Amino acid sequence: MSPNSPLRIRDIPLEQAAVLRRIHQLAALGSWLRQAMQASTPGSADSTLMFGQVSEVDRDRDLTEIHARLDRMPANWVDQARAAGQSGRAWTVELLLPAPRPATGRRNIKRVLDDTRQLADMAAITVAREHRLATDGVTAEPEPAAAAQLRRNMEAIWTRVAATATSIGMDRKQRARVFNAASSDVNERVESYLHDSLDDLNAQWSSYTIPTIAASVRRSLGSLRRTDRSADTPTVVSDAEQPPTPKALIERARDILNREAANSFEAGTDIDAAIAAAMPAARARGWDTPADVHGGESAVIEAYPDAGPDP
Repeated sequence: MSPNSPLRIRDIPLEQAAVLRRIHQLAALGSWLRQAMQASTPGSADSTLMFGQVSEVDRDRDLTEIHARLDRMPANWVDQARAAGQSGRAWTVELLLPAPRPATGRRNIKRVLDDTRQLADMAAITVAREHRLATDGVTAEPEPAAAAQLRRNMEAIWTRVAATATSIGMDRKQRARVFNAASSDVNERVESYLHDSLDDLNAQWSSYTIPTIAASVRRSLGSLRRTDRSADTPTVVSDAEQPPTPKALIERARDILNREAANSFEAGTDIDAAIAAAMPAARARGWDTPADVHGGESAVIEAYPDAGPDP
């Protein structure tokens, strides 16, 4: 698995898994206590007792999360464990963890690579989730506002990739190597997501729909432009290779998904043919994937105004 890829609990060190499990357990307990408290008679002894228990559990979880972050636990892993516990999802070593968010402030090729890989993962999870929704009979996006925010986040990240690649003077060979890696990442991640549950896919997808992603990118772009104005920054080369757009990455993800679906269909047809030969009454089954993906259009570097310095 490539760096900055999503992981599962079984892939991380046991010490980190134990901390995340503790956060999950406390979040689940707190959620259960709140539900029980709401069902009790207001002002009763039981209600008062549970109120104190909720406060104690929340305090314990907060302290556990603080220690986890001090130990450099990725913040979105902590968020994922808490959200899974609060929503009632069972703890399992197969629980999907989002890719750690790239650190800000790095004006180098690693910054470009991390952002490009994040775009690849966002495209893959978008297509895999919509495919799962479609196979479950959901034909319209159930969270249109969040989906629109994810597209804005992808466009913002694309803009930073393009701007940073120009700012640091990446040559054609470097651009090709980094941007081609994004296409390979899309292939890998679509295939890894295809068999995940809708709950797992929704959790990973939701981590990419928060407005703070685009806001953080805009701040870093402002800082990047101010630095470029005070330095001898390379000019944009008109024929320089640009990063793959969000729309292009989503289309690639759809191509990979359709290929995997076709392979599954062919394998299923071969099995059905064998069954039919032995049991003529057996009925063949097909797999249709009518999911539709609306990819965000590419953004230009000027799409985001100077938003001031990084906090």
